[in-house]
Amino acid sequence: MIKRIIHAVLLLAGLAAASAAAADKEAYLHFMNGMVQERKGNYDSALQEYRRTMLLDPQSVFVYKQALNLALHIGKVEEAAQWAEYVVQTDSATADNWVLYGNVKWARGDLEGARAAYEKGAELDPTAYEAFYQLASLWSSRSPDKAIDYLEKYMALRTEDSAEVYYQLAVLHNTKGNAAGVRENLVKSKEADPFYPQPRYMLANFYETQSDTAAALAEYLELITLEPRNIELFDHLGELYAGPALNDAAEAEKYFLTAWALDKKDPTACFWLSVINEQKREFYAAASYLEGSGGLKDDAGLVLRLAYYYTQSGRYEKAIALLGLALKKWPDNTEVAYFLALGYDDTGKTGKARGLLKSLLLKDPDNAEARMQYAVISERENDIAAAEESFRYLLVKKPDNANVMNYLGYSLADRGLKLDEAELLIRGALALEPENGAYLDSLAWVSFKRGNLPGAQEGIKQAVKAVCDDAIIWAHAGEIYAAAGDDGKAWLAWKNSWLLEKPAKRAKAAARLDELRKKIAPAALPALELAYLRNFSPAGLRFSSFAKVEAKLRGKTVKFDAILNFSPPSDFSLTVMGPLMVPLWKGRVSNGVTALDTIAIKDIDSGTFSYWASLISGELSGWFAGDYLPEAQSGGWREPCFKGGSGEVCLDSALSWPAEITNNAESRLTFRPGTYFLKNLYLFPQTLDFKMPFVSLRLTLDKDQMNFSGANTLKLPE
Repeated sequence: MIKRIIHAVLLLAGLAAASAAAADKEAYLHFMNGMVQERKGNYDSALQEYRRTMLLDPQSVFVYKQALNLALHIGKVEEAAQWAEYVVQTDSATADNWVLYGNVKWARGDLEGARAAYEKGAELDPTAYEAFYQLASLWSSRSPDKAIDYLEKYMALRTEDSAEVYYQLAVLHNTKGNAAGVRENLVKSKEADPFYPQPRYMLANFYETQSDTAAALAEYLELITLEPRNIELFDHLGELYAGPALNDAAEAEKYFLTAWALDKKDPTACFWLSVINEQKREFYAAASYLEGSGGLKDDAGLVLRLAYYYTQSGRYEKAIALLGLALKKWPDNTEVAYFLALGYDDTGKTGKARGLLKSLLLKDPDNAEARMQYAVISERENDIAAAEESFRYLLVKKPDNANVMNYLGYSLADRGLKLDEAELLIRGALALEPENGAYLDSLAWVSFKRGNLPGAQEGIKQAVKAVCDDAIIWAHAGEIYAAAGDDGKAWLAWKNSWLLEKPAKRAKAAARLDELRKKIAPAALPALELAYLRNFSPAGLRFSSFAKVEAKLRGKTVKFDAILNFSPPSDFSLTVMGPLMVPLWKGRVSNGVTALDTIAIKDIDSGTFSYWASLISGELSGWFAGDYLPEAQSGGWREPCFKGGSGEVCLDSALSWPAEITNNAESRLTFRPGTYFLKNLYLFPQTLDFKMPFVSLRLTLDKDQMNFSGANTLKLPE
């Protein structure tokens, strides 16, 4: 019987042991599966596996710790709190358990409970570095000094983390406003781990805030070696060079181009490259960068900038199409609507412009820019009632708006309407801005309309003195002097107006010039025409320019770069450049003496070359010295040609600029300047053509790369 009992007990014990072993194995499998699911990011599945493990092995503190860490991670704080209570109750002598307990308290917003838990962990184990780190984190926002103390204790235990700790110390010193502490700890962090970028970025930024641009640049340039494909880093370097501290657009462009090469849609690089090219007046290039920007589709401001580049490069229709699409995308954007209206106006679609502005004003009656533009267009279209209504609306809103006062006053005066009020409005504008040339012109014009010729003459003199490059002011001067019977001054004033006006709008000035010529004595015309030419001639002024040289000889064409230089009174040089801007040949004229470099050109006799090169150099020297503009002499003029110091000078059909200069017949050289442009209100020919037997030569000035400081201040003749 006893043997049977013993056998039964042993059997039961064996079964229990076997059952426990099976349970342990199942718990182990659930736990391992939970860890696999956690690594895969299947957090809910992992947590479910940990719960099953706890049911099978309720005494395993390790499983509870694993589960509560995961629960904290995914925001299941209350469940984590239950497990944390079990962990510290089951094993209250382990510092790590109190750190976990503190983490749960912190997650629940119980900062004091968290602090007590971390301090308990540190008390149990002075080497429990996690407790010190968590205490530092807990105090960082409330007491940076305490946080610094705990971080230093942590670093003493974990020297391998010194780079990160020094970085965190720098952040805390920055919170305290301790610049020296920030720099010291960031430098130490950099020394501890030169390949850790975060503190190095902070150090570079620190130098920027301290206005130590050189030190900041050094850090960023070293970071480039660590992160050679960091687009944001290249962008920031570009912005640093473009900023006011350095203001080096050329260097900035290099870094933006590098960022752009890494990502041609990078909004920052595209924006800055467009701005840099805008500053160089290279609007095609500016537009091309902005067209590829990844930010264009979501930024109405970039669309407006791109439309501006299109208009500046003459692509008005493209600008209008772009703005039209933008308005459909952002129908409530008043800026897009406003600039689209301006585009319509610029391309002659006046009706569309007024219609769009009117609809914009219905939505936003106080949009001052749109109302002003609507008034201006209405006035120009002779709808004075609509113009006056909007001008007066603006004045009600802002009675001291000098621009509106002048515009309304001028609009009324120009039509002979309400002249008393018009003068009061204009004088009101001048009281606010006494030196404004446009307002002075308006006052002269209202005086003219009121029949006050002496007042008009005095006023127009002041207006021209204030603004000498306005075609309308010169046209007014012409009308005023013609009414006063001074046809010579009137002719010169209208001639200035003709030149300053856009070519498409010169018809009125040309008609007035034709009328006035009939009233001027033929003997007086040459002096007037030469006076006009002298007014705009840069003769005798220092000047240099890059140029292109194109020569055709014996059926061949050769092209070179060149530099022209003139120094008064008569020194001139032409330097022809080869590859890499190495000088190939130079011709010089000084005090009437020509000196030429020797040159060897296949199939060209050197003597023949020197002969023509000497003549060309002499002609160019004479041109920039002004030899083609002699004193007007009776009998020396036979329109459209006259005798100049360098030969016979023939003007264009409008008698506006020299079109051909013929030297004496023996030289057989013809010089034709052409494609004139204004530079600082002086006339320059962009092309300088020379024709000789079997040979032609063209010099084309680069008007964007000219060194010319002369400033023409046109005046009315006494």
